[in-house]
Amino acid sequence: MVQIHPPLPLEMIKEDIKRLLIPLIEKSGCELWGLEIATQQGKGKVLRIYIDAIQGVNLDDCEKVSKEIDYFFQFEDVFSDFGSFEVSSPGLDRRLFNLQQCKNFVGDVVLLTLFSKVEGQRKIKGILQEVLDSEISVKTEKGELLLDFSNVEKCKLDLDFQLGKKK
Repeated sequence: MVQIHPPLPLEMIKEDIKRLLIPLIEKSGCELWGLEIATQQGKGKVLRIYIDAIQGVNLDDCEKVSKEIDYFFQFEDVFSDFGSFEVSSPGLDRRLFNLQQCKNFVGDVVLLTLFSKVEGQRKIKGILQEVLDSEISVKTEKGELLLDFSNVEKCKLDLDFQLGKKK
């Protein structure tokens, strides 16, 4: 009798992938910034791997990490559902994947997409005011919001604000 297993929850898959990738990425002098799983027409599922380093990352770093990962991508079961993978830097408008990353950008403008509406909004733009144990405080044009980070689907730095900081 063939036993069919239900698909693993996405977060469990990401954790398994992180366990494999972190040592490979660190060996290259970089750190894992985050993972995204996307679907692209004609490519199926794509694993996006964002890397960073204290000095920043360039194309050579991405290429080096990509070569390190390539062998595992072909032979490890955890990657079997993916058609391809991409390695890149998080960029100026980087996505913030966790509360620890948010702490480094208090005072910056963020763009948030929420799973569930808060005060009638799913998309919010505001200044990241504070990062607590499981919540973030964001100052918007309408006032300050305290948001449970588990309700944040996506948190990105605002590119225009970041470009203004560089001047």
